[in-house]
Amino acid sequence: MDPLLLRVNQPDTLSFSVNQFNYLHSFPGLWHYHPEFELTLILKGAGTRFVGDHVESFEAGDLVLIGKNLAHTWRSDTAPDGLPGGPAEALVTHFREEFLGSAFFDIPEMLAVRGLLNRSARGLKVTGAVRARLTAELKLLQDFSGAAKLLKLLHLLVLLSESDELTTLASEGFCQGTSDSDSDRINKVYAYIMNNFQQQIRLADVAEMAHMSPTAFSRYFTQRTRKPFSQFLIEKKVGYACRLLMSARFSILQICYECGFQNVSSFNKQFKKITGVTPRQYQLTYKPFGGQPLDRSREDDRVQVCSEG
Repeated sequence: MDPLLLRVNQPDTLSFSVNQFNYLHSFPGLWHYHPEFELTLILKGAGTRFVGDHVESFEAGDLVLIGKNLAHTWRSDTAPDGLPGGPAEALVTHFREEFLGSAFFDIPEMLAVRGLLNRSARGLKVTGAVRARLTAELKLLQDFSGAAKLLKLLHLLVLLSESDELTTLASEGFCQGTSDSDSDRINKVYAYIMNNFQQQIRLADVAEMAHMSPTAFSRYFTQRTRKPFSQFLIEKKVGYACRLLMSARFSILQICYECGFQNVSSFNKQFKKITGVTPRQYQLTYKPFGGQPLDRSREDDRVQVCSEG
């Protein structure tokens, strides 16, 4: 499934929108993009967040700034026993780049915010003290109206622009400038992988979908994402496995096959290669903390498939 161009509903009387979305069983998991920037705070729910070519577990408190036209979704995982993820709730703010005027963010006082918006082209996860502060203020944003509401949002963007507690999500290679047709092709390929990674995916099949030979596609994919196709696919599987391992409700064997691995030996090997620990070791790190993850964040540029949400 290709990422869908989503039309954000916004009243004509407002320059940006703030909406609280509530779902009875799970987030819809719609793979989509839109021309608006998006600041999303997860109030309830847990699962897997996809931003560009980045996949990571999330839980309540997750706060992310998504750049314009960057494909993304939050998906409540369906466990191997078929149970839904449970109630889900998110507070979402959408705004266009020109919502304060076409050149507003280019004035000297706003250059730091301009830099923030440019960085959000790859998606930014907000962490630490600034996340706690923004969470409290975002929950109050709906109570404001008129100019006060606009100034509050601008204040939040300034706070983000001054913070060093932001983690870049999608890889630079995935988001670097490509033509519209090329962008459509890589998005189509990525959407297919995201929706089918639990099954066996052959390089030849994906290459055919992209109308390329396997050799040409392999080279093309590596150039665009800065990683081989096989590595990209494994990271998707391991990222999903991390979410299931956190629950501690399922056996390693169940999770192995649910994530699309052919055998436990391969699952253990690939999981340790990505995370540095075995699936069993990873699962055990959560038990003494009531299922809450340890801080496994890293300061390098690798895709962080299993750090905290």
